[in-house]
Parts: sequence; C-alpha cells; structure tokens
Amino acid sequence: MVTLPRRSAHRRNAHHPAVLATVAGVLLAFVVLVLPQPAEPGSWFPGDEVADSLVGRWIDAVGGMETYHEFQSAAFTVTTVLYDTVTGRIRRSRPRYVWIKKGPYGEQSRIERWEGAGLIQQGFNGRDPAWAAVEGELLPDTAKDTREALYVSRDVFYWFGLPFKLRDPGVYLQYLGLRERPGAEWSGEAGSPTRAPDGLYHAVGVSFGVGVGEHQDVFTYYFAPDNPLPHETTYVEEGKTSLNRMVRGEIDRAGQIEYPYAVRRDFLTESGKRTKALVVSDVVVNPETPQQKFERP
Repeated sequence: MVTLPRRSAHRRNAHHPAVLATVAGVLLAFVVLVLPQPAEPGSWFPGDEVADSLVGRWIDAVGGMETYHEFQSAAFTVTTVLYDTVTGRIRRSRPRYVWIKKGPYGEQSRIERWEGAGLIQQGFNGRDPAWAAVEGELLPDTAKDTREALYVSRDVFYWFGLPFKLRDPGVYLQYLGLRERPGAEWSGEAGSPTRAPDGLYHAVGVSFGVGVGEHQDVFTYYFAPDNPLPHETTYVEEGKTSLNRMVRGEIDRAGQIEYPYAVRRDFLTESGKRTKALVVSDVVVNPETPQQKFERP
C-alpha cells in the first residue's frame, strides 16, 4: 500500500471505513434503481453521500482542499511511453512540456512537443479560442493540432488537478455499489495499491453536466475499503463503447505547499497487458509564469 506524507490529520467521521461499509450496505439496494439527474450543477446525485464521502476521504488523504486553494500554477513534463503488449518493451516515448495556471478568466494551459515539422505549441488562456502553432507560426483553425488544442489544454489541467477537480461545479458523483474491477490484475513497477482482500471495491461513477468539459466521457473510480486512494480508474469516451483501464502510480509532492500528484498512470488491456504510460516529471509548483505564455502568438 502506498504511504503518503500528510499535511493534515483531520478526518471526518463519515470517511471512516467502518462507517462507509455500513452506509454502503444500506444504499446498495438502491443503487440498482435508475437515479434521477442532479437538480443543481455542482451537486452529487440525490442520496449519494457515500460517493461524496469516498471522494472526500481521497482529498483529505492528500492534504485537503486547502492545498488546492494554495495552488496557482505549475510547470512539468508528461512523457507518453508506448509499450509492446507481447514483450512488455518500450516501443516509443515522447515528452510534452506543460505549463498550467489559474488565470483571470479561468484555467490556462500551454503544451509544447517536438514533431517532424518542428516545435508544436498549443495553448488556451481561459477566454479566447484555443490555438496551435508550429515554431511560433499560428496554424489555421482547420489544422488537427488547433482542433485538439482545447481538449488537450483542459485534459492536462484536469489530471494534474485530481482529486480536487472532482469538487468542480457540474461534476456528478454516483455510488455504484461494491464491484469487482474489470479485467485481469496487473502488478508492475508502478507500485499500485494493494488489491482488496475479497476482490470487491467501492465503485464511484463520475460524469459531467452539460457544457462541462469538451467531451462527455464517463469515469468509474474503484476504491479498496482500506485505502483512501483509488486503485483503478476506468472510462468510456464520448461516442465510444470500448472500456479504458488506468492504474495510478505512487504519489509524490512538490513545492512549498507539498502539492500531490501521481508520478505515473499506466493504461491496461482487459487481460492486464500494459499499452501505455503517462509519466510526470520535473514538477515545479507555483512558478512565476508570465501571462504571455498562454496567449496566441
């Protein structure tokens, strides 16, 4: 099991595993019903205090929402590593250089990567249309990198902002009961949390309200009863039916505020073969990033 340094020992009684198990048993009979849509953006499904408690326990374990309130910006590298599922060897790797910042108009991002054509840059300042450029030359709106710029910009902010982003307005939490995780187990060098003794996990569904995010993907987080951190996340992308599996690696911390982030995320097939990893490195929290970094060239 991953042992985390903690900034706060505060815990709500509702987060205690025994309380969670009791409440989960009571609600389990109801989660098979079709639940109504949330009445207000930013709320969870009616009666889903269990889902909220599980997410709250995760947030508390990594420092509480006060940590995210102190977070203003970050710079880091995300390296995509592709694996051969037969041999397990690395086929290819590619780094992306990322800057994110809470700005006057919302969340801002800039991503740079090297391709054959040169340095590809994508950015979003939270207000104007997202943009893409090659070596500082703006690409047309019809270019693939431009069309993907907004999704990529929000994606890097979302994953670095977990679990705190699960408290955003328009994020809906739904307790799905005790479930087995889909597919085969995987034990890799990422040091994933201990498997639940009986193979059952608290499953929390995460979906998004209309107008929240660029895609209406649906996520499920699997929590072992004795671990506040999720063991695995699965998701189905909007318009698709295939299930994606992801295991989060160990948690590290950066900056004076000890901001928590997952060192890596490993993506698995149903049979437990690793296909890809996203490895985070060179993290700097709350750097003085100039506003011009996020503006169109």
